[in-house]
Amino acid sequence: MKALNALFYHVYNSYYKDGNYTNDIPHLTAFGLLGSSLTMFCLAVFALFNSMFNNSRLSVGICLAIVIAGLLFFSFQFLYDSRYNRIYNEIKGSKLDNMFMKIVAWGVVVMGFVSVGLYSYIFNQPK
Repeated sequence: MKALNALFYHVYNSYYKDGNYTNDIPHLTAFGLLGSSLTMFCLAVFALFNSMFNNSRLSVGICLAIVIAGLLFFSFQFLYDSRYNRIYNEIKGSKLDNMFMKIVAWGVVVMGFVSVGLYSYIFNQPK
């Protein structure tokens, strides 16, 4: 969970800027970016495993259930009871507060959104 918190910290801190907000609600922006990209990555992984082992596609209902479960999990992980403040104070100034982790955090965000499109492109090719 510490790695997940470090990812959230770097996305959150990009908008929070040590209290000098660049938008109104940096914790919701960070959750929206990281939570949804990680949820999309989980959906792509589930769909990939289902395709490999069952040779079928996930139904819309199962996809929605995975997305809702993922967003609920990440909302409790990052937002519940102002957890984003504890994450910020825990990671700020630690060894995880460096440029490499910031690049990794934004790479994970991009990878999450790209994974769904890549899955769709690969498995929807005409036979």
